[in-house]
Amino acid sequence: MSVYRENFEIAAEGLSTRRLFWMLQESAGHHSAALGYGEQRMEELGVMWVVIRYVVNCERWPRPGETVTVETWPGQTRHGFCPRYYRFFGAEGDALLEASATWAVVDREGRKMVVPHERGVDIEAAEQPIRTGLGTPIRRPVTDRERRFVVPEEYLDVNGHMNNTTYFDLAESCLGVSARQRGLRQVRAEYINEALCGEEMSVRWGYDGEKYTVTGDADSGPVFRMQLTYEE
Repeated sequence: MSVYRENFEIAAEGLSTRRLFWMLQESAGHHSAALGYGEQRMEELGVMWVVIRYVVNCERWPRPGETVTVETWPGQTRHGFCPRYYRFFGAEGDALLEASATWAVVDREGRKMVVPHERGVDIEAAEQPIRTGLGTPIRRPVTDRERRFVVPEEYLDVNGHMNNTTYFDLAESCLGVSARQRGLRQVRAEYINEALCGEEMSVRWGYDGEKYTVTGDADSGPVFRMQLTYEE
């Protein structure tokens, strides 16, 4: 099963940024399970999947009520990172977006990255043409606005930290815009350290005339960086 495909129906009110990344997360999880490395197996191995970076490039934002097809496949594991790639197609088969994700295998107890094959995680790469490359570190931008944010319990995932999809709700609540209103052209996201329940972050954001940037920092260090570019 080199390429996994799954259909999702877009809600009548349109697609949110959080829902888009939920779809990426769900399809990756379902494919990993089909390959023998789902949540239960990873728990048996004492490890978990953690996403480090995302890149999304959009040709067309999905329409309300549209059924989209997601394709996803694993790339070649390098330097302990497990790349994964995605393509979205519309109801007529037209290309909607491409995306890449950089996943890591993390020890459940020590919360540190491990070498996948040394812990029994060995996924064969699939070769598929795609233009979107893997993400790189986002430089700390100049931001002019700030708020404090405390991680609520409802934002946590099964691994006990803030789910990667909920960061987009936080970011867009600061920006005052949403993908449902405008659609997205590009997203770059970087998760640097996990955020736990009750942890307080300083969230800063700014706009440079083309893209919005949102950052989050806790007392212990940086937590996340995001760049979001919306349709005009």
